Amino acid sequence: MFFIPKYQRAYAWEAESVEDFIKDLKNCFERRKSHTPVNHFFGGVLCVRYSVAGAVNQHEYEIIDGQQRISTFTLLMSCLIKIYKELLEQAKSSGDSNNEFILEGRIKDLSERFVEFRQEVQRKVNSVEVIRLSKVDHPFYRELIREMNPSPSRDSHQKINIAYQMLLKEVRHIINPSKIEGKMDDIEILQNIIDNDFTILYMVTDSKDDAFRLFQVINDRGTNLTVGDLLKAKILEILEGFNDYQDSCEKFWDEILADSPSNTANYLNWIYESYKGKRAKQDELFDNLLDGFLPEHKEHKTENFTDRESKQIYQTVKNIHEDILKCRKLLEGQWLYQLQQPITNWDRTRLNLLLKELDHTLSVPLFLAASQLDHKIFSEMVQIVEKVYFRYKIICNQHATSLKSIYYEESRAIRDNSSSYDLSSLRHKLQNLINSKASSFTFKNGLETLEYKDSGGNKPLKYFLMTLEYYYQWYQDGSTGTPLCKDKSRVYDFAGTSIEHIYPQNAKNFKAENLEPLKNTLGNLTILDPAQNTIGGNDPFDVKRSLYQASTVLLTRNIAKNATWNEQEIKNHKNLLIDIALKVFYP
Repeated sequence: MFFIPKYQRAYAWEAESVEDFIKDLKNCFERRKSHTPVNHFFGGVLCVRYSVAGAVNQHEYEIIDGQQRISTFTLLMSCLIKIYKELLEQAKSSGDSNNEFILEGRIKDLSERFVEFRQEVQRKVNSVEVIRLSKVDHPFYRELIREMNPSPSRDSHQKINIAYQMLLKEVRHIINPSKIEGKMDDIEILQNIIDNDFTILYMVTDSKDDAFRLFQVINDRGTNLTVGDLLKAKILEILEGFNDYQDSCEKFWDEILADSPSNTANYLNWIYESYKGKRAKQDELFDNLLDGFLPEHKEHKTENFTDRESKQIYQTVKNIHEDILKCRKLLEGQWLYQLQQPITNWDRTRLNLLLKELDHTLSVPLFLAASQLDHKIFSEMVQIVEKVYFRYKIICNQHATSLKSIYYEESRAIRDNSSSYDLSSLRHKLQNLINSKASSFTFKNGLETLEYKDSGGNKPLKYFLMTLEYYYQWYQDGSTGTPLCKDKSRVYDFAGTSIEHIYPQNAKNFKAENLEPLKNTLGNLTILDPAQNTIGGNDPFDVKRSLYQASTVLLTRNIAKNATWNEQEIKNHKNLLIDIALKVFYP
């Protein structure tokens, strides 16, 4: 009886590790088939042994190291059992009573050894599972090996399912004789490999302290532990003896580690940056997080470590969990606050455009800190950052380091005293940055080169045209004061809005050689909803003009005022767009 302790990570083997395991299995199979069996070292397993209360000479084993190998191994055994069951149905349907008897015996034997068996404790017989994975993985694993078709709900479930399907496919490929007897013989060879050719270094200790120490030094095989895995292990180890706090922190960490390891690492880095105003050094995130967020760990196993320190660790883990949830939302461009006036759907879409469409994840640590502010201040910050990012980085192509430094400074200022934070600090710093490195001259020159790309990657261009449309009414009214979207009821769907070529991309019978070089330039572009774009197609301007007149897009309606569309009109439209941009894209 094996089980995975709380501080262990969930199932983590990628397809590459499973492929290596399959390669070893196939090699041993081919050698046995050729009567030259070879021994294969399957790795080490470290366990803590516990006596089963009320049972004589029976123990259960807590797996400290080796759970990935053991879990994959038992997935293989469940594949053998599944195929045996399929052969059993084949034998029953053909009236093959002899093979039916043999197959039932093999299924029973393998199931009791590797899946589930009956155990008597104080004259009561219970059904006992041979291995129990981590709390987050076991329900999925249990249903999977019992052919109940569970749905994966986290990254580790996906990995378990992929491993199972890869193993099942390979076993079916290995046992390819057409007759049932041939398949049974090949599976028996696989069983002989498992019993005789795979060797495990099996280490057992009765001391949990010894196991913890070994755990820290022998994990140099297989998939490396991630920062999240190490933090979970360390925190749950520290909280041994404080069961309520340990159980709560275990649940938090199970939810924190539900994402892919790379996403979790990004989230933890962002959280550290948001609080500390700097990035953790490479390969030092674990130590930095531990020392920076959990200084109580230094008191662990001293007489000073009390319930108060345990409660503080619980609160810290709870805060990290809450910030992880915010990271997930921000990465998807989701608003962090409850929906309330005066913030409208238009205001909320600015965050989605910045983080989801423009992919400005560099700003996530700042927004994590800013989530402590009033929702109106948060919204204003988003709009400041989006305009600066588009101008400074996307158009002027300046290095992001200066932006990041400002974000770090403001994050620390918010963390230090959110109640007195003044947004003018961020605004002034970004204004100085724009004036020194993304001046009007530099910005204008950058916009002059902005073009539609046939190969894709036009999100910044679409964002630019949509943003100018939102502020066009303010511009027409004199562009005084802070740029303002005067009609926030008009919210264009980013994915559904099309970039329209006024002189068409693929002009045929009316091709104008002087306009061909200009067709993808800024002055020949506007936006339409998809239905209008399909209707207009590659028609000439005089045909599409009535379509533009009926558009809800003010800039597009403005284009329809022209009687013709030539080089001068393209130049005029470009100059208009750039003039609006110079007034709008400034903090």
